[in-house]
Amino acid sequence: MAQEREIANRIVSLGELQEIVAAIRAIAASQMQQALRSLEAIQRYSETIRQALSDAAQMVPRDGRAVAAVEPSKSCVIVFCAEHGLCGGFNEHLARAAERMRAEKSGQFVLVVVGSRGGQICRERNLKPDLVLPMATHSAGVTAAARRLATEVYGMLNDGRIAGLEVVYAHHADGDPMRIERRRILPLEAPAAGRQSAQLPPLINLSPRRLFDEIAAEYFFAFLENAAMQSFFSESLMRFRTMEAARHNIENKNEELTRLARRLRQEAVTTEILDLISGAQALSFE
Repeated sequence: MAQEREIANRIVSLGELQEIVAAIRAIAASQMQQALRSLEAIQRYSETIRQALSDAAQMVPRDGRAVAAVEPSKSCVIVFCAEHGLCGGFNEHLARAAERMRAEKSGQFVLVVVGSRGGQICRERNLKPDLVLPMATHSAGVTAAARRLATEVYGMLNDGRIAGLEVVYAHHADGDPMRIERRRILPLEAPAAGRQSAQLPPLINLSPRRLFDEIAAEYFFAFLENAAMQSFFSESLMRFRTMEAARHNIENKNEELTRLARRLRQEAVTTEILDLISGAQALSFE
């Protein structure tokens, strides 16, 4: 009987755990859909800014300043991770990518990790991030997270702590497995023209250099926002898949315990019947 009560308690606990897993799974699915819709808008915006930057670069005098070709002495590496766990190996993949970059650069870079959980895993791997910023926990907060990150990076650029910038983030596309993207933002390389220039140059109220610099700043932010949203979508997808696997495991375990409880109950009933038969036979011989 004690074993039956223990199994019954475990079945109840599994049911409660399944409710929690189902709730996390539903939230992850909702976040995926919201992130996907936001990502489409961000990508359209990024493409518009990219084309504007290309047009502005053509108006800047060819003095060699529009495109920086010299490799910086010290760069900043931004790794987009997750704020919380329960997303499988999402953070571990990104931490390993940061480890590879540290080996390539001999440790000479400023490491910025976006996501508290990812920062903790990086510390456990002895990566020692120079700065850990919170990652958004819902799609509506991704823009604010990217803006906060851009402010920190601008400060490091103005102080002369860094001269280059690379971004590492997770990317999913069309059902393919997650892959780690590594993109360089600074030194800035103006994107190539995607369309033929207009016959008449546009009328502008700013100097070409200032116009280029301001669009470049917007291009920089749009890139960070796109990377952050890509990372958030991938994180939500990984969390959804992790919870889906957990749900299947709970269902299998629940079925296993239910079968075991039925077998024990059947054995108990059989034992009781045999005891009754044995008692009846004993009485019949008296």
